[in-house]
Amino acid sequence: MNITFQTLNSSYRSPVSVQPRRAPQQKKARGDYDTVNISKAPAAASDDETFARMLARRTAAQMGSASPERVQEVGSRVAEGTYVPDAQRIAGRLLGLG
Repeated sequence: MNITFQTLNSSYRSPVSVQPRRAPQQKKARGDYDTVNISKAPAAASDDETFARMLARRTAAQMGSASPERVQEVGSRVAEGTYVPDAQRIAGRLLGLG
């Protein structure tokens, strides 16, 4: 590929030809060269996922075990459709407010 530049005042600058580019080398370069490797860490997660995991672990650690009777009671109320969770209390517990 040859590219010729033309100027308005031809006496100022002569035309310039550009040499064709060489094909990039496919093999690994030898010698003392700096290298840069860019890759995504396999365990990297988005901030939202990391926060959700931390919140779930923290909440699970704060919760005590429920008695089988209480689990049965809540399960039957859910099945009947009469269980109404308290959103304020759940949010407060998730945020560690009580």
